[in-house]
Amino acid sequence: MLLSANAWYVLPWSDWVGVVGFPLGLFGLWLTFKQARSAKDAATAANDAVKRTQVQIRANQLLVLIPQLRWIAAELDFAIDDGNVRLAKRHLDSWRWQANNIHGMLTSADASQRRVLKSLQESAGQAASAGTLLMRKNSGEESMLDQCEKAREAIGRVCDQLSKWAGENVTQVSTDEGAE
Repeated sequence: MLLSANAWYVLPWSDWVGVVGFPLGLFGLWLTFKQARSAKDAATAANDAVKRTQVQIRANQLLVLIPQLRWIAAELDFAIDDGNVRLAKRHLDSWRWQANNIHGMLTSADASQRRVLKSLQESAGQAASAGTLLMRKNSGEESMLDQCEKAREAIGRVCDQLSKWAGENVTQVSTDEGAE
């Protein structure tokens, strides 16, 4: 059509719509692409924020639970020193419950937590074994301290590892937030 017209200014308005519409369509496609890329970047940033928040919540929960575990460990020691079998059994059961709870929370953490997870699982198993030994009627030949020795060692290891984990993760999250 453009070739058949004598001059470009002689084009009818319907042809001008097509001429102007083509660059406007290209501009619209460019804007759409730019907005899609911005939306992708925003979604990635939101996903990263969710992950950081999950780590922070997990660390905060552990900051509450770790002192409870340390209290249970100290009370277990007092019960053993006093020779109170029932109280020692109760504290071993409390340890198992708390350790399994923390194990569940850390299971969703990254793979670097395998050592802590293994220690938690071992301590819960040792606490169960010690509790069983304490409740046996003929366990009089073995002292309460001997019956709970492996559990106490495993519990101490877990307390140390969890304190380290919480310190590392609280610091890591604070560092990530400060970088933004």
